[in-house]
Amino acid sequence: MNETHLIPAALGLLAFCVAAETVQQLAFKSGADRASDHGGHPARVALQPLIWLGVGLWVVESIAWVLVLQRAPLSLAYPIMTATYATVPLGGLILLRERMSARQRLGAGLIFAGVLCVGLSGL
Repeated sequence: MNETHLIPAALGLLAFCVAAETVQQLAFKSGADRASDHGGHPARVALQPLIWLGVGLWVVESIAWVLVLQRAPLSLAYPIMTATYATVPLGGLILLRERMSARQRLGAGLIFAGVLCVGLSGL
């Protein structure tokens, strides 16, 4: 493993992990919202297909993350994985029509800029 650079396979797996984590969290939120519309009982939550989509993505993403760790240094991979701190709220804003304050948008932008800096250092 090259300790200072990301190989293309690791970069692709990392991109998948960020996307999967983003969709997973949005699925959990949507599934939880749908369950609360019907009383919010834990059994209702467990019956939501979107919750199961999130669980399935979590399993697949966990396997992909282990593969990333086999191919990339943690000092590069983990900071890039934190892009989800920007992509999940952005997905909530766009897909779930949630609101973000200007300060929240600025924070998400700063996180994305930091991830970009770390990611570019590994290319």
